Amino acid sequence: MIKYIQAFLFFSLILLIINCCRTSRINNSLSIIDIEANIKNMQKVNLSQFTNIIHYIPLKTLEDLSLSHVVSCDFSDSLILVNDLRKCLLYDFEGNFISKIGNQGRGPGEYQYVTNISFGPDNRVYIQSLFDLFEYHINGSFLNKYEKRFLPDNDYIGSWLLIEDSLFFGKVSSSTGLERNKALIFNKQGGIKYFFRNYILFNRGRELAGRMEQHANIYYFQNRCFFKEAFNDTLFYLNKDFHLIPLYVFKLGKFSEPVSHRENKVQEKDLGITKEWQNYIYLEDVFHTSNHLLLNCRFNSQFPAKRLTPKTIVEGMTSMYNNTNVLGLFDIKAEKLIFAEPTSTNNPLFTSGLYNDIDAGPRFIPQKQVNDSVMVMWVQASELKNHVSSDDFKNNMPKYPEKKKELEKLAASLKETDNPVLVLVRLKE
Repeated sequence: MIKYIQAFLFFSLILLIINCCRTSRINNSLSIIDIEANIKNMQKVNLSQFTNIIHYIPLKTLEDLSLSHVVSCDFSDSLILVNDLRKCLLYDFEGNFISKIGNQGRGPGEYQYVTNISFGPDNRVYIQSLFDLFEYHINGSFLNKYEKRFLPDNDYIGSWLLIEDSLFFGKVSSSTGLERNKALIFNKQGGIKYFFRNYILFNRGRELAGRMEQHANIYYFQNRCFFKEAFNDTLFYLNKDFHLIPLYVFKLGKFSEPVSHRENKVQEKDLGITKEWQNYIYLEDVFHTSNHLLLNCRFNSQFPAKRLTPKTIVEGMTSMYNNTNVLGLFDIKAEKLIFAEPTSTNNPLFTSGLYNDIDAGPRFIPQKQVNDSVMVMWVQASELKNHVSSDDFKNNMPKYPEKKKELEKLAASLKETDNPVLVLVRLKE
């Protein structure tokens, strides 16, 4: 009888492991997007190809409630959450301030830093502060603190998305290279529901907390959750049975940072800009439309457009680049990839992205997918004012001159120290 019980328990354990470990294998029928072969395939791409609707949301600046910059944001049907590491603020869709969510500090109900934010169910807001999960009402009042919820099974979760209102789908930080899992699905009580094995292994010898090792692009499109790690060449989607299904493979070839290079990073300074690091291209984020994938790629030394004059970074250090990001556009039906050609300019808002032929405003590179038809980026108020006063703006003859005048009025109404401005575009169906 004991043998039968042992056998039953053994097979039950095997079934549990099969059910919880959502392994994913790449098959030969996947679509391959060849970034390596197309890095010089650049052309001017107009924003009007994708939209004719741009909505600017200047986030109202109040005393002691200013945002130094935008780290991340989240959207409900009528509200916007924004954070800058030290605070989380709630706005309506016109940029009017609604409430401050919690406070920074070390007292009861206070967070140290705001590293990730999300709307939750039942008028709740979730804030990640390092390892801890804080839960607030949208009026800003504290509800609960769940300690070390972003350290399940001692795996640090640096990027995550709330799915099905009660589960967190999170990327496991590749701090040492020996992490068993690349992602987990867990609840706020700390229970791990599913885990996804890590097949890209190396031995760094010590733990390093680099942003790229923590980052994953996790988003919803057409009721599917998509997942793309910074150092994995595959875009997956999560099916109804909580399996990660590979959909696209991005070929970087010689521009892909090798695992051996990641393994050799053993000090914090190695995570910064190095000569070797500059040789690689990184696909930082993927965004979806019905007909295209929009690829935000950091080209580093392959970036073709320099500033007209050097820019001072800190005293004694200058740069010839505003940024080195290039927006790729993959036509899903035609299976063709092109890149939006950058411009050599001193204006950071005119360097990269879709050329704004609608109102002559900033060139558009999405920073977040809001829903199936809306994407958003954010700009500093000072940068927007500088853009509107630049020759890049003045010499631009857009399709809608009246919208250009509206943007001029908006820029004139802003102070350089005002909060950032969100730029939303509604995509054509």
